[in-house]
Formats: sequence, structure tokens, C-alpha cells
Amino acid sequence: MSSSLQSLASHPAERQPRPTIALHWLSALAILVAIGAALTREALDAETARRWLQALHQQAGLLVLLLLPMRWLARALFPKAAVTREPSAALRWAAAATHVLMYGLLLSLPFLGWALANAQGHPAALFGLIPLPSLVATDPDLAESLDDWHARLAWGLVAMVVMHAAAALWHHFIRRDDTLRGMLPARLDLPPGG
Repeated sequence: MSSSLQSLASHPAERQPRPTIALHWLSALAILVAIGAALTREALDAETARRWLQALHQQAGLLVLLLLPMRWLARALFPKAAVTREPSAALRWAAAATHVLMYGLLLSLPFLGWALANAQGHPAALFGLIPLPSLVATDPDLAESLDDWHARLAWGLVAMVVMHAAAALWHHFIRRDDTLRGMLPARLDLPPGG
């Protein structure tokens, strides 16, 4: 075993701050629920199930929107843990660009969905209890455009999520640093990649 791998194996990964980890995985769960509900809804014919899945999709999307400023605050308040191998400038730039693009999608998609619901004549409410203001008036033509944009950007987010997961696995198994291990909750620790 090389000395760098022995060092990784003998020292647990330095964890990112707990709030950062918790908000990351809660956001990931909400994103997966939103995507899963939308895709399942499209595959079903039963109207009651479709309505329930649409409501689940909307609430998961609004939760993503609610968590976003909390994630930004956590990033500002809690210093990021160092990784075992400092990435190159190109990797740092790619990571920063990916995060900006992903955060842009996580911000724009819920607002598009909210506006889409309003344009279709449906009010939005957080957790089905807290009424949200209408972003746009009822307008079937606008609803059609918003639906197209929402779907296109949603597929973009799916692609970003897949790339994000692939990058985490690349860091663990190819680059052999502790980027992935540092973002996992302590109970889910992985052995060093290799």
C-alpha cells in the first residue's frame, strides 16, 4: 500500500461541518423525491395518484427552495474542511462552476414550478399550509411556456446530479482523496478509495 493510501487509511476523513452535511443530504433527498414524483406521475393514468404525486413534487421543490438560503448561510458560517489532496486550479475552477450552475438550477426550477402552478390557475402553498403569493396571473399560454422551460431545466438538473455523483465517485476511487468521505455522515464512512 502506498504511503498516501496508508495515511488515508490510518486517519479518518475530515468531515465537512455537520450543518453542511445535513443540508446537503436533505436537499439531495428533496431533489430525488421531486424527480421521482414527476417521472412516476408521467407513467400513471390514475388521476388521484397523479394529483398526489404532483403535490409531492411541488412540496419537494419548495423544500429545495427553502433549504437553498440555509445552505448558503451554512457555507458562509462554517469553514469548509480541507481535503487530503489539494486539487489543481483547473479542478477548483470546475468545481466552482459546477456549484454555481447547480445552485442556479436549484433556485430557478422551484420558482419556475411555482409560476407554472400560478399560470395554470393553482395557488402555491408551502407544506400545503402556508399560502404563497402568486408570481403570475392565470395564463394558459404562459403556463405552456413555463412547463417547457421547467422540463428542460429539470433534465439539466438531472444531468448535473449525475455528474455531481460521478465526480464524487471519481474523487474517491480514482483521485483517492477524501472529498466523498468528508461529506458522508459519520455512520456511513467508507474505506479509502482504491
